[in-house]
Amino acid sequence: MDKVKSERTYYPHVVIGMIIGCVIGCAYTIKIAIDNPVEMDTFYMEKYQKVENNINEIMALQEKFDTKFDLAYSTEKFVIGQNSITLKLTDKSGVAVNNANIIMMLSRPDSNKDNKQLLPSKVENGNYTFGPFEINKPGRWQILSKIELGEFKGYHKNEAYAAQ
Repeated sequence: MDKVKSERTYYPHVVIGMIIGCVIGCAYTIKIAIDNPVEMDTFYMEKYQKVENNINEIMALQEKFDTKFDLAYSTEKFVIGQNSITLKLTDKSGVAVNNANIIMMLSRPDSNKDNKQLLPSKVENGNYTFGPFEINKPGRWQILSKIELGEFKGYHKNEAYAAQ
């Protein structure tokens, strides 16, 4: 009698396992993308897609703005609790500009969850005061500004640190 040695092949199991692994990997990637959407480009305070499609125009407007105006922030430190920020806007000759449309946003560099959008509460002699607003987390904060003045449009970023 001849002994027949039966060999078992695992090739079909490996192929099925790889297909299942790919499906699980794709599902996990989709879950991560849904949990972390790219909604807003914080520096330009616009939808990411709008910035992506118009970046050349945005940069041209920024350059035009920078050649005409100067901008200074009043603070580099926050305290936990009530704060305010003053932004001074002047033209290159030093004349105060009072009729600009300014939107300011406070943002954490690591997350958009704590974003605070601010409008000026007082405008006087080129000084745009934003606040009072509440800072409740210590650490690094970004002060992002979007300034529109007629045909000029500028974007600026400054950083401040909050401490107890």
